[in-house]
Amino acid sequence: MEARLRSDVIHAPLPSPVDKVAANTPSMYSQELFQLSQYLQEALHREQMLEQKLATLQRLLAITQEASDTSWQALIDEDRLLSRLEVMGNQLQACSKNQTEDSLRKELIALQEDKHNYETTAKESLRRVLQEKIEVVRKLSEVERSLSNTEDECTHLREMNERTQEELRELANKYNGAVNEIKDLSDKLKVAEGKQEEIQQKGQAEKKELQHKIDEMEEKEQELQAKIEALQADNDFTNERLTALQVRLEHLQEKTLKDCSSLGIQVDDFLPKINGSTEKEKLIVEGHLTKVVEETKLSKENQAKAKESELSDTLSPSKEKSSDDTTDAQMDEQDLNEPLAKVSLLKALLEEERKAYRNQVEESTKQIQVLQAQLQRLHLDTENLREQKDSEITSTRIELLSARDEILLLHQAAEKVASERDTDIASLQEELKKVRAELDRWRKAASEYEKEITSLQNSFQQRCQQCEDQQKEEATRLQSELEQLRKEWNVLETECHSLKKENVLLSSELQRQEKELHNSQQQSLELTSDLSILQISRKELENQVGSLKEQHLRDSADLKTLLCKAENQAKDVQKEYEKTQTVLSELKLKFEMTEQEKQSITDELKQCKDNLKLLRDKGNNPSILQPVPAVFIGLFLAFLFWCFGPLW
Repeated sequence: MEARLRSDVIHAPLPSPVDKVAANTPSMYSQELFQLSQYLQEALHREQMLEQKLATLQRLLAITQEASDTSWQALIDEDRLLSRLEVMGNQLQACSKNQTEDSLRKELIALQEDKHNYETTAKESLRRVLQEKIEVVRKLSEVERSLSNTEDECTHLREMNERTQEELRELANKYNGAVNEIKDLSDKLKVAEGKQEEIQQKGQAEKKELQHKIDEMEEKEQELQAKIEALQADNDFTNERLTALQVRLEHLQEKTLKDCSSLGIQVDDFLPKINGSTEKEKLIVEGHLTKVVEETKLSKENQAKAKESELSDTLSPSKEKSSDDTTDAQMDEQDLNEPLAKVSLLKALLEEERKAYRNQVEESTKQIQVLQAQLQRLHLDTENLREQKDSEITSTRIELLSARDEILLLHQAAEKVASERDTDIASLQEELKKVRAELDRWRKAASEYEKEITSLQNSFQQRCQQCEDQQKEEATRLQSELEQLRKEWNVLETECHSLKKENVLLSSELQRQEKELHNSQQQSLELTSDLSILQISRKELENQVGSLKEQHLRDSADLKTLLCKAENQAKDVQKEYEKTQTVLSELKLKFEMTEQEKQSITDELKQCKDNLKLLRDKGNNPSILQPVPAVFIGLFLAFLFWCFGPLW
């Protein structure tokens, strides 16, 4: 099932960076990294276990060789002692039967010396056996200590494996979180781009509105300038008319004083003229006043209307009376006083009107000056705005052209990077396939090695157990034989005492012994033949021991060859492990690079957010400079896509 899942993972095509960011599933790189780490940890653990097992096998082989050598030497020494004891027993029996007291004494002394020599050799052999036993116990304790150390190392390695697996899981989770964060950031970037486009559209609309307002202000400026010129012309015209009216009034006064007799006729003739001239002047003044009042305030319109109503009220009876005077030309001189009073009233009204008109003219001139100052300011502002707008339009055009060129270059670079990334991904997939095949092969080889090692361990343990049992049996047998020899020696000592006692009896029986000497010589001949047979059997035993040693040497040579093969295989596994370790280090470096790039992207996104906040604030307070940061943000996002597109 795991192999099928691995094959599915290998043959699945890797998504593009956009699809990878858009998809909600985590990337396959994290799973592959996790699987590679697990495989490498298993291979490392198995390699260490193989090295430990090979070391223990070498130690156990050395121990078994030493134990086998000592056991064979002990067996040979034991056989020699037994043969010597048998020969000595036979010689004692022969000597006790056939020899004299002196010869018996000599033989007893020789036997004692031989006994002493045999005791020393037996003690030395026992001491050697005890030393070998002590060494075996010491080696067993060392093996147990090494076993405990290996168990501790195994537990430590297991803990390290668990820690590394947890770290790899954390790394995989972090990688998946980074992928999700990159996806969120890309979504935020898309939202920010949409908002940026909206802000650009709003800025363009506001720009158009401002341009329209500027055009309207220019038209209003032209209209105001025309109105100001018309007002100035009207003001000059009214001043001239007022001066002319003053001159005419002075001439009329002089004429009235000179010609009192003909005053009635002249007044009757002059009143309609005065009325006509006053009506014309009134119409002109009203036109000027309405124009000035329309430009200033509504309150002055009410005052002008009130003054016009007063003038109309005062002038209307004068018009009626003048018309009555023209029809009644032949009235009395009393009626002439009325037009004189009316003339004086008209003069007073004209003076008041002149004063009011002068005040209005002064106010209008002040307002005209204020309007001119405002128009100059507006003109300067419009010129500054035009210059700024022209400079901004030129800069934005240049930046747009450069941005288009850079976007084309970025698109070309992105296409190149995408093609290179696809080739890299294909090569990485092939390398992953090769690594997985090699890991499967390593697993199979490691399982075979483990099986062989377990079989060798079982056989070796059986052999060790057999050797230990044989050594224990031989040690117990040797101890029992030593006890028997001691008992026999004690018996021989008692027999020697008895022989000393019987020496007197032996002197009497010497003749009988001489007879028996011949028999003993015959028996000695038989014993020599038996000794030759024993020597032949001894040679056969030595040949058997040599053959056994040769077999043991062959077995040890075979085991050494197996150990060499296992060491070579372990070295190959170590080399492959180092290669995989380098691959892992490279993958870790790539992951750290992605982490750093993700951090830089987050920082740049924070800057983008700050820029968006500033743009929003500027959207609440619109200005003409809004398209410029939008263009910079677009260039910045295109640069980010070009730099970090392969990582997504």
